Amino acid sequence: MHVEVIGWDIGGAHLKAVALSETGAILDIRQYPCPLWLGLDRLESALSEAVSDFGIAPSCRHAVTMTGELADYFEDRAAGVKALISAMLRRFGAGRILVFAGRAGFLRADGMEPAHALDVASANWLASASLVARRLPRPALLVDIGSTTTDLIVLVNGEVRSRGYTDYDRLRYDELIYTGVVRTSAMTLADKLPFEGEWVNLMAEHFATTADIYRLTGELVEHTDQLPAADGGEKSIAGSERRLARLLGRDRHDAGPDQWRQLALCLRERQLSRIGRAVERQFSRNLLPADSPLVGAGAGCFLARVIAARSNRPYLDARDLLPRPATATTLSVSDCLPAAAVACLSFPLLTHA
Repeated sequence: MHVEVIGWDIGGAHLKAVALSETGAILDIRQYPCPLWLGLDRLESALSEAVSDFGIAPSCRHAVTMTGELADYFEDRAAGVKALISAMLRRFGAGRILVFAGRAGFLRADGMEPAHALDVASANWLASASLVARRLPRPALLVDIGSTTTDLIVLVNGEVRSRGYTDYDRLRYDELIYTGVVRTSAMTLADKLPFEGEWVNLMAEHFATTADIYRLTGELVEHTDQLPAADGGEKSIAGSERRLARLLGRDRHDAGPDQWRQLALCLRERQLSRIGRAVERQFSRNLLPADSPLVGAGAGCFLARVIAARSNRPYLDARDLLPRPATATTLSVSDCLPAAAVACLSFPLLTHA
């Protein structure tokens, strides 16, 4: 496998990578645990694993986007951007790395100015939206539900029509919601839930995550759950039941499997409701015809499909709009959309430089 270009999405919890051949075909897709809040050495380790897996040669070129600068390991976002780019330059050298700077386009990593830091910070959503918009020249709403966050982006006739750009503005406009299907703490989804015929207030402790919820509903894709469980325990049905029971101040043996699954379904409904309200807010902007499709992406695209069905709107899977990997891969392009986007969007720039 000769890798010509790799797109990297450096997140706060995962490093995602998509490799392209000399013709621009997708060769492989990988995701590595990368808990940046524990230090930059976690990125170094993940990069070492990727270099080994892909067989990255010194001639390989690289395109980078990120959200990892937000990790509280860094003093602020600008410091995070600087540190992450410096780490990539140390690993792969100058002259072969482009950094996605959102509306400023791609910039050479070795020519980055401090003033560009906030263009680069958390711009990965725009890379994803730009790639999907190129391939879907009709109104649509991109719904990218990942392990930690959900991005909602209006696309109109090949253009990205978001209101916000920064995390702050995108949070204000419901274009960024900090809820996902793996790492989100279950306690954030509800204040109280029905159990044994009573409304029970939930304990505000990080006892369980959404991975536990979707493991019990049978919707979790296990290979997307790469970090330790909330209690560091086993990732099994029993382990997830045990963790969810703690939210009620109960033990697993206090109820049966059907009751714990029902509790998981209640939490699932709360998360669906939160994302569904934000979807309706985007449609209320009057940029999208009522029958515009939802384009689902990410590890939680199964929720986007449910929201589309409930709102009687068509559903498209992003993986059907994007290049297919040349060989079978565990992950789909949709699972690592920002990494695929910066690889594909930068390919002409990197290979004709």
